[in-house]
Amino acid sequence: MHLVFSNVLAHLSAIDSRLRLASMFAVLVGGLASGYLASNRFGVPEHLAKKIMTAVLVSFNWLIALLVIWRMQLSRQLIWLPIVGLCLMLTSTALSAGLFSFLKLDRRSRLTLILAGGLSNIGYTGGAFVCYALFGAVGLALANIYLLLSLPTFYLVFLPLLKVRELRLKDSNAAFRLRQVLDPRCLAIPAVITAVILNLANVKTPDFVLKFHIIDIFVYTAASLSFFAIGLRVKLSRLKNYINLYFPLVAVKFILTPAAAILIIWLLALTGRNLDGLVEKVIIVLSTAPSAVLMVTMSNVFDLDGPLASALWVVTTAAFAAIVVPVLFFVFI
Repeated sequence: MHLVFSNVLAHLSAIDSRLRLASMFAVLVGGLASGYLASNRFGVPEHLAKKIMTAVLVSFNWLIALLVIWRMQLSRQLIWLPIVGLCLMLTSTALSAGLFSFLKLDRRSRLTLILAGGLSNIGYTGGAFVCYALFGAVGLALANIYLLLSLPTFYLVFLPLLKVRELRLKDSNAAFRLRQVLDPRCLAIPAVITAVILNLANVKTPDFVLKFHIIDIFVYTAASLSFFAIGLRVKLSRLKNYINLYFPLVAVKFILTPAAAILIIWLLALTGRNLDGLVEKVIIVLSTAPSAVLMVTMSNVFDLDGPLASALWVVTTAAFAAIVVPVLFFVFI
C-alpha cells in the first residue's frame, strides 16, 4: 500500500510537471464546482467558507510557506526577477488603492478590491501554468523565482496590516505587537522568518519532505479546500451586483500592471541592466495574472467582503482564461 501511494504522489509531483499542472487545474474546477453545488443545491451555508479558509490558513498555508521558501535556491542569480515581481505587487496595490479610493464603497469592500488588485494568481493555477505552457520547464522555474520576494513580503507586511485593521475595529489606537504572531492565523510570519534563516544557513529540509511529497500533499489539500470554500460563496445571481467594480479591477490587472511591467523592463534596460529575453517574457506573462486565491482567503478570514472577493476572483480568472491567455499565446508563439 505504501509503495502504491508513493508512486501516485510521485506522478503528481514536480517530476512530471505536465501531470502536476493538469492535476492542479482539475482541483481548481472540481473544488469550485463542488462548493457551488454544495451551497446552491444541497443547502450548505456559505458562512462555512470562513471556517474552512481559517482552517486552511492555520493548518496548511504557514507550512507550505515554510517548506517552499526553505527549499528555494536563494542565490544572486536572476536577482532582478524577484525584485521586479515585488515591485509589481507593490505597484498594483498602490494603483488599486488610488483608483478604488474614488469609488463610493464601505471600507471592507474597498480593502477587498485593493487586495484583489494587488495580489495575483501567479502559482500553478494561474501565471506559472501559462509560463509552463508557453516556455516549458524553464518558464515554470522562472515563475517560482519570481515569487521569491513577493511571498515573504505578503506575510510580513500585508498580513500584519490586516491584523492591525481587525484590532482597530475594537480599539482605534491598537497596533500590531510581536506577541500577536502567536495568533494562529499569523503563523506564516514566524514560518517565513524561520524558512529564510534555515535556507541561508544551508540547513537541508528533511528527506521525508521530498520522499513522501509533503509539499504536494499540502498544496493539493489546501487548494481543494480553498476552491471549495470559494464555490460556497459563488452565487451566479449575485455576480451582476458588482458589474461596476469589474471594469476598474480588470483595468488594473490586465492593462495597468502589464504596462508597469513593460515600463520597469524599459527602465532597467536604460540603466544597462538588460534582462534575458525569456525572463522578460515571464515577467510580462505573470504581470497579467488574475486575482489570487489568497485574496479570497484573507477577505474571508479577516472579515472583509467575502462574497465580493469570490466574485472578483471568478470574473478575473474567467477573463484571464478566455481573453488574456489566447492573446499571450498569439504574442509569444
